[in-house]
Amino acid sequence: MTCGRPQAAGFSMKILAVDDDDTILDLLAEALALSGHERMARARSAHEALGVIAATTTPFDCLLLDIQMPGMDGIALCREIRSLHAYPTTPILMLTAMSQRDYIERAFMAGATDYITKPFDLLELSARIGMAHRLVEERNRVADSQTMIERLKREIKTFPAVSLHDPVDLGSLPRTIAYLSFENYILSLTRARLFTSNVMALKMLDVERMHAQHRPSEFLARLRMVGQAFAEATEGEGSVLSYRGNGIFLAISHNRSRMAPQDIEAHINGSILAGQGITVAVGDRMSLGSITRFGSLQSVNKAAAAVERKLQNVGANAPLPRSLPERSLARYRGEQDRTAYEGMLRQMLTDDLARLRGELNGGVGPGPSQQPEPSRRQVP
Repeated sequence: MTCGRPQAAGFSMKILAVDDDDTILDLLAEALALSGHERMARARSAHEALGVIAATTTPFDCLLLDIQMPGMDGIALCREIRSLHAYPTTPILMLTAMSQRDYIERAFMAGATDYITKPFDLLELSARIGMAHRLVEERNRVADSQTMIERLKREIKTFPAVSLHDPVDLGSLPRTIAYLSFENYILSLTRARLFTSNVMALKMLDVERMHAQHRPSEFLARLRMVGQAFAEATEGEGSVLSYRGNGIFLAISHNRSRMAPQDIEAHINGSILAGQGITVAVGDRMSLGSITRFGSLQSVNKAAAAVERKLQNVGANAPLPRSLPERSLARYRGEQDRTAYEGMLRQMLTDDLARLRGELNGGVGPGPSQQPEPSRRQVP
């Protein structure tokens, strides 16, 4: 991000709009001007957009990208822009007529911040631009101090503090996006898709102690380890994941669930994280179906609350050993039951054989007081 930008209330973003339709570009220019953002550059292709970005002296504050364009499409352009040094966190809004889930997922995985379908409502567009504006202003507030922070980091040779309660950027993890993009992803799904989707939460046990006792770099490494494990355990569902903060990860699944949450929990604790000193709990799945898309965000809160309640219900009880997942434990208990049952049968057969020998021996055998008593047990 750029430094030294004015922080006045009238701050106007520098925006690049990329679309092969001049009518859309004209409409965007008018809508942005009404919102107080008159500095809009235009590009009619991804190739032209990269040229405009390379030629500018100060980076753009926000980018609006169409998906369907000749040559390189908007999703590939988004990924290319994210790889540039000046644009790792710049708001990128996808403006497109493509509403299929595949396009939405690919856009967010490529680094999109938001996704708006055409024909878009001007009020909705203004609201989304306003959100991007607030993001830019917040980042500009800390931009001037970035050089000082980097110098202090070099002096004290330490990793910057990692917040326990706030979302943290975990870097590149499979199918994992930033939490703001995660919420925007939910808002971008169609109502029909929401009713066939679900969300579940995973939480690291004793995360407060981990955060307090470990250095920031070590704590972040543990977060990444859990995120990687969650992604591996849900790979078959093609879930979209995010880290919410406070040791909680979220996963949205659209396909039919192949594993129950308790099986995912047992698999992570018993196989993936075995021996790592980390234990997790996985809460119940919550449907994203709602009358409104914003109501679907409440399902995310419910999923996080569900895993918190699960931990409260466990209380002081120790979790199952990670070396013995729940399925293995059930199998072990079944084997123990069978062993006891077989022992009982052997004892019954021994008693019955002794009784038969006594009856066959008749009078030459032991006296009546010494004859074995017939078994009264019945084979179940």
